[in-house]
Amino acid sequence: MELSSSTRTTIIIVFALYTVLLLGYSLYSRKAMKSGKGDYLSKFYTGGRSGGVLTTAMMVSAGVAGAGVFMGVPGFTYTFGAIWMVCSFWSMCTNFMVLGLIGKRVGIVARRTNSQTFVELLMHRYNKNKIVGMLCGLVVLFFLGAFAVSTITGGGRIFQILTGQDYRIGLAIFTVLVIIAAITGGIKGVATAIVIQGIVMTVSVVVLFIMGISSTGLGYTGTIQALVRSDPDWFRPASGIGMVFSYAFLWGVTTFTMPHVTMTALTYKDTATLHNAIKVGTVVVAIWLMGLNGLCFTVKYLFAEGTLATPDLGVPTLAVTVMPAWAAGLVLAGVCGAVQSSVGGMVVSLAGTLISDLYKNLINPKVKPEELKKLNTIGIVVISLVIFVFACNPPQLLASLITYATGGMTVAFFHTVLLGLFWKRANEYGAISGIVSGIVLYLLINSGVLPISLGMNACIMATCLSTLIMVGVSLATPKTPYGIIATWFGKEYPEEG
Repeated sequence: MELSSSTRTTIIIVFALYTVLLLGYSLYSRKAMKSGKGDYLSKFYTGGRSGGVLTTAMMVSAGVAGAGVFMGVPGFTYTFGAIWMVCSFWSMCTNFMVLGLIGKRVGIVARRTNSQTFVELLMHRYNKNKIVGMLCGLVVLFFLGAFAVSTITGGGRIFQILTGQDYRIGLAIFTVLVIIAAITGGIKGVATAIVIQGIVMTVSVVVLFIMGISSTGLGYTGTIQALVRSDPDWFRPASGIGMVFSYAFLWGVTTFTMPHVTMTALTYKDTATLHNAIKVGTVVVAIWLMGLNGLCFTVKYLFAEGTLATPDLGVPTLAVTVMPAWAAGLVLAGVCGAVQSSVGGMVVSLAGTLISDLYKNLINPKVKPEELKKLNTIGIVVISLVIFVFACNPPQLLASLITYATGGMTVAFFHTVLLGLFWKRANEYGAISGIVSGIVLYLLINSGVLPISLGMNACIMATCLSTLIMVGVSLATPKTPYGIIATWFGKEYPEEG
């Protein structure tokens, strides 16, 4: 879009100052990596298990609702209709599903087993089976990698709005910042930066909402009424109730299947922190969703089809249109910072999968700590560069890639996590069959080879069927050893040796 040179300069200066401050904070966070209890990898991946209320709440909230809630869902709503903003409100379940449903048990067992990653935790539950570890690791690398691509794409597009420069330049800058933040601070550095960015984003959403709804000159209700008269079809669900249910389920209920989000349950300090984080996180996500979804009406009214380079740019374009340059720069810088931290958390999780889970646990258990530290740094750089390469040619709608990635993690981990946590009879044979059948069914149904979707997203039927397969195989095969069951379900448990 066209902006005056003075406006663009002001926005860029505010954005640059904010970014430099965050970068300095990431470098300062390196001190936290050198202090505290535990070895390097333990502190890198779990932050010493000392996360506070805001850190825990914001890690979950930003991990799920970063670029997706600021750009992806509004873009999807702009394109396909108002019903999709209703689906996204299910994201308010995020903190409860991650911290309330599985957080307490995961936190307890992670401490009992000294598990440092999501995959390592699942491996322990399923009798330390290497095939389970390998399958889980590959799923994380592929689908969480795709999720990271969609998230960093949002940052690149905002940079494009801010500067008018090529999208890939912004993408390269974001990649460098992510690498620095992830290497220097680990999960603790990423998490504490998320707190700052979450606060900035919350304030920004409130201010943008107030200024945005006044920009049409009709008031909030008047804008909606004008849209109803001019484009009534936009308010009618065109995809069927089954597809709408699918997206509500994916965007809200299944968030505990995302490894970078579930890692939060390995890092919080105590039960009181957990309970308070659920309350704080729910309020924060509610503010984001109500503010940004509320702006979908304004974006649809102000920007006719064809006026936006891509629908995902609706809210960022609104920000630079209706706000003073310095305020728009701060809003978009805050969102970009949240994107950077979200991707940083994903990169840390991906590095943990690649280096700790696949290499250390499955290939070379006797690797020395010094070598692991070097490999961890290399892994972060390589993973970040791979994400950059794939993000250079992003999809038109971020929500499409986010949904595909979320669906892949759902079909692999929904039953693996829930049955593992709450059903003693679940075993490694069931887990292997559930993961493999879930992925295969998802790909076949999604491609139309197996036409059994019943009008829903492919992951719904794939998850239902693979869950039944996991239950059947678990019942037909030997029980999990008592020691593992005692660790996961008992008050008294054997010490890990």
